[in-house]
Amino acid sequence: MDDDEETALEELEEEPVILPPAPMGPWFWAVMAMIGILLLMILYGQVQGITHPIEVNLTDTQWTLSSYADAQGTMVPVKDGAGSNISFGLPGDGTLRGISGCTAYSYQYVRNATSIHISDGSIISGSCDDPGTGNATSLYFSDLTRASGLRFRSGQIFVSDATGRPLLVFDLAGT
Repeated sequence: MDDDEETALEELEEEPVILPPAPMGPWFWAVMAMIGILLLMILYGQVQGITHPIEVNLTDTQWTLSSYADAQGTMVPVKDGAGSNISFGLPGDGTLRGISGCTAYSYQYVRNATSIHISDGSIISGSCDDPGTGNATSLYFSDLTRASGLRFRSGQIFVSDATGRPLLVFDLAGT
């Protein structure tokens, strides 16, 4: 070997060899998938009442109707003067009472954290001068007797039918 070839070989040996970056293999993607799943679980778990039903003491509280489902199932806000309220009896009593528009009522109920069954009601009719109030009251009683599901969030009760369709929304009175 002559001097030029030796110098060329020495220069090649001294230059650093640059390798292309390693492709992102299956372990990288597995870790990324796990991180994504963890983030979804954290976000999903932040929704109130999803992971565990929230037990709310309904007794000794007054609730005011804020919206109800009309005949087509559309949620309608309660108009002034057509309001309804509801209160739940003490444990073991199983009675709910209230006033809707011009009508006092009382029903029996059984509930757990996420469901309610309302039956055996009595309605004491009052005289309503406004036909709109009477119609809203009829829809309220229809919705109340179809109640099946309960959800609680931020001082509100959300009542739904057996299919999960919303029927009634009550606000904690005084809030």
